[in-house]
Amino acid sequence: MKVVFVGPSLGSSTRQMKQRFPSLTFRGPAARGDILKAVEDGAKAIALIDGYFGESASVWHKEILYALSCDVSVGGGSSMGALRAAECEAFGMVGIGRIYSDYAAGRLIDDEAVALIHGPEELGWMPLSVPRVDYEATIRKLGRMGLISAAERERFFLAANFMHYTERTYQAILERCDFSDPQRSAVILHDIKRHQVELKREDARAVLVWLNGISSSNKHSKWTFAQTAHWEKLRDEVDSAQGSMK
Repeated sequence: MKVVFVGPSLGSSTRQMKQRFPSLTFRGPAARGDILKAVEDGAKAIALIDGYFGESASVWHKEILYALSCDVSVGGGSSMGALRAAECEAFGMVGIGRIYSDYAAGRLIDDEAVALIHGPEELGWMPLSVPRVDYEATIRKLGRMGLISAAERERFFLAANFMHYTERTYQAILERCDFSDPQRSAVILHDIKRHQVELKREDARAVLVWLNGISSSNKHSKWTFAQTAHWEKLRDEVDSAQGSMK
């Protein structure tokens, strides 16, 4: 079994990706204990794309190390998967995509760069704000195309960077820019819709291609997984939750 944890990074294309990769088991964004549960469910390969944070406890690095110690292939990219891959690559986790590469190289250092708010699964994990990695790539593309000036680009970034990630939509950011020409925001928004870059979605698709193509883990960890007290407590919690669902 190959398990992928994904939600808003694929958004409306989730159904299409499920049809393209029918052998993969799609689960929603991962929270603490979900990767451990996937290993205990028999997963032989796991891809982490989206994960909860804030109100829900995030996936532990320890869970990833546990999976790797069990010779389960683990890869990640796009969102929290990119962060965890950059942090755990020394232990064998595979990073996929541009966002992962930027975190691994230190060009990205802030978790907030991939954060967004979104709707529930019933609404297809609909993104309700735009992540920084996406709007920066989009505005830089408009700049290369000569559709936004350097001064307007810097004004856009300044306005966006002072907003909380939950408030960032293209329209809201442009309203904060307060351009002297009231028509300018409408023109830029039109160009954004025509040339929008969705890095998270592109990387999420690349992660699915990696997961679908991997056969088995041939790497055996050269380190020893430590069964700490906190780890045993998490195992007990996951086992209890599974037992209560039977």
